[in-house]
Amino acid sequence: MNNVTASLPLMLKKLRLSEFRAHWESIADKALHDQWRPEQYLSELCHIELASRTDKRQMRYIKESQLPSGKHLGGFDFSAIEGATKARMYELADNHDWVKQGANLLLFGASGVGKTHLASSVGYRLIEAGTRVKFYSASALVQLLQEAKTQLKLQDALNKLDKYQVLIVDDIGYVKKTEQETSVLFELIAHRYERHSLIITSNQSFEDWDELFTDTTMTVAAIDRLVHHAHIIQLIGESYRRKTAMKEDK
Repeated sequence: MNNVTASLPLMLKKLRLSEFRAHWESIADKALHDQWRPEQYLSELCHIELASRTDKRQMRYIKESQLPSGKHLGGFDFSAIEGATKARMYELADNHDWVKQGANLLLFGASGVGKTHLASSVGYRLIEAGTRVKFYSASALVQLLQEAKTQLKLQDALNKLDKYQVLIVDDIGYVKKTEQETSVLFELIAHRYERHSLIITSNQSFEDWDELFTDTTMTVAAIDRLVHHAHIIQLIGESYRRKTAMKEDK
């Protein structure tokens, strides 16, 4: 290293160009050997820096998402259910126009047919494309929002969730039918309407949502907002967990 480049590592550190700092010398040797133009050398360093930042961002997004591990589309058995095809799920996972439009994905079906798996799989693919996703069980999210409402900070809590372009609310059918719980759930749906996407799984179809909300007017209003811009998938099949248990028993 000569006097001209002696301060370069320090400047790159200040600029937070960690991959530049790690590779500029080795890439420079290659550039000299292969007689690269200066812009080619700079371009190569930029590609390395950007790739590293993308990987780090993706790992950070996966960690903060709290998605169940191992739930990917490649590991889902589409032959075991009706109502969702591999082509349609990959289209939703890879074509993100619906997310940009703040549309929703609603997955209905009996317990154990793979709703959470599919919702999580879409979540992972969205993260790979740079979308921020957060996974909550419906009961945990409702509890969080209830606590915020008690402290008169519900709007702050809803605004905080806005940093996630997609919010996965799992097992909404298990929310208890109390005015406190259903009111904050409605507030969430109304707040994100036409702004940010929801992926919701439920073992109860819409005609049974009067068991979820205490007020019929609120039920209708919630459903109207969810379905206005939505992809709705009804899964039909036998419970994976039941089939696995029967195989193990045999």
